Amino acid sequence: MPASYVFKRMIKDEMKKLSKPIKLRVFMDNNGESQKYAYTMSILKAYEENSNGLLTIEEYTLKNNAELAQKYKVDRSPTILFIDDEENELIRYLSAPQGSEIQPFIQALLIFGGAPNYYESTIKENLDNLSPSTIKIMVTNSCAYCPQMVSIVSQFALASEGKIKVIIIDIMENPDLGEAYDTSSVPLTIINNEKIITGMVGANEIFDYLFCK
Repeated sequence: MPASYVFKRMIKDEMKKLSKPIKLRVFMDNNGESQKYAYTMSILKAYEENSNGLLTIEEYTLKNNAELAQKYKVDRSPTILFIDDEENELIRYLSAPQGSEIQPFIQALLIFGGAPNYYESTIKENLDNLSPSTIKIMVTNSCAYCPQMVSIVSQFALASEGKIKVIIIDIMENPDLGEAYDTSSVPLTIINNEKIITGMVGANEIFDYLFCK
């Protein structure tokens, strides 16, 4: 069975579970003038079209929406933003989620739309001990271990009331960022540009660094 069929089926089946309306803000470098634009939007539309009308993709261009791009410090295409009702940026994708990135992306969408978050109670109980933090995670869409790391940090961000921001960087789409962090293998996790974690670790190690420093 082709992998593409499996992924399409996963999107179709899982997006039906979305329970309330949500929006994603997507920034592109032009409007329909490149293959990259068409490819990225076709992926995102697959999520939107299978959501029973509950997911809205708000599309912006860097050129025509410069003020909004500046507000969110967006300078790459594509950039996908999870923004909560208080205008807190929770999750930023520097790629169009595909391959192994589909599962944690759908999980984040469902939690963003009200589904249970495994780490929510623990994160909320300890928010007073947390300084605003940014977690960057380098991934590829063929990485076997990346989805679990992305799942953990995304759930942390979604429960943090804006105190944790996660940036998921596909190094195949953003090779300069991969080189900047000397990424020789993925997943590579960088917390506040201080702590670097190579490979797969459990949620406890990330939690301890964020909350127990």
